[in-house]
Amino acid sequence: MSTAEVPMVRVVPSEGRVDWALVVIVGLLVGFGMIMLVSASSLSADKDYGNGLHYLTRQAGGLAGGIVAGWFVLTRPWGQLRRLALPAFVVAVVSLIIVLTPLGVEANGAQRWISLGGINVQPSEFAKLAVILMLANYLDANAGRLHDVVGVVFPAIAIVAPILLFLMFEPDFGTTVVTAGIAGVLLFVAGLRLLWVFGLGAIATAGGVVLIAIEPYRLERFLSFLDPFADPEGAGYQVVQGWIALASGGVAGAGLAGGSSQLGFLPEAHNDFIAAVVGEELGAIGWIAMVLLYVGLIWRGTRIAARAPDLFGTLVASGVSGMFAMQILVNLGVVGGLLPAKGLVLPFMSYGASAIAAHTIGVALLLRTAAATGRPST
Repeated sequence: MSTAEVPMVRVVPSEGRVDWALVVIVGLLVGFGMIMLVSASSLSADKDYGNGLHYLTRQAGGLAGGIVAGWFVLTRPWGQLRRLALPAFVVAVVSLIIVLTPLGVEANGAQRWISLGGINVQPSEFAKLAVILMLANYLDANAGRLHDVVGVVFPAIAIVAPILLFLMFEPDFGTTVVTAGIAGVLLFVAGLRLLWVFGLGAIATAGGVVLIAIEPYRLERFLSFLDPFADPEGAGYQVVQGWIALASGGVAGAGLAGGSSQLGFLPEAHNDFIAAVVGEELGAIGWIAMVLLYVGLIWRGTRIAARAPDLFGTLVASGVSGMFAMQILVNLGVVGGLLPAKGLVLPFMSYGASAIAAHTIGVALLLRTAAATGRPST
């Protein structure tokens, strides 16, 4: 047989390979989150909208939208994900620009939403995924060249800069921090020297300190974080009430809908502070169960990153895992009083239709990367 007739062995995506552990973990988180959402929001939803399931219905709608978009991701050939990076990034930038125009919707002093037929969409949640895809594609195309800081690393930073700028104008400081953190994770995984990683991190931290200092409401949040009891009826109210809820839960909790958080004592009980409701109603047992599920989510994400078929897959899985890890740590840190209030949702638990849709797409990216783990084929 001639050389030309010898069949070539190549690596192709092993379609159909499913990371069932990840599917089960996310399924449990979604179910857990829906139960806690109803428990935390039914009274206020009935009072404000005449429907105790108002928030659950909207959350289910966001989940359904995320599943549809996630299915699209899962059914794409592996190579097409790269080609989706630029269109997704352009849509993210344009959407964030629209948010800042009169077409944007303002609530609680921030303009972060676009109204589409009565449904408010938060583009910043999807922008994080667009940054992951775009930056992963760029760094993969420049693999082995991160020693060229001026020619490769600075352009990578320039890719993320417009997203960060628009997020700050909304303002959405928490999402800005997470997005910058995602960029740092991707640069580190792609091979940027630790010296540069720490240097860029120090610059970003210094910039964050300046942004906190020049904005009165951020400075107030930071000062209240240092001593919430200095103003327990004002800036420190939410944190203090969160602590009370956590402490009153004890080991086993007061039972579902048995706490006082949903009675109006704890602001954003169904949103940013739903972890406090978990602590009050399900106690330490519920909190430990929730944290273990999150540990499982990050564990599966990092395993998928380690086994990805190429650098692009490793970066995508690392970016999504980093996004989840940062939001979980920041949210739980805020509820526990370890970090200043940031307004970040707890993945799959907090209310937020856009958030749960984006997080579901993130899981789909992890599953698609796992499915692309190579196998020999002729």
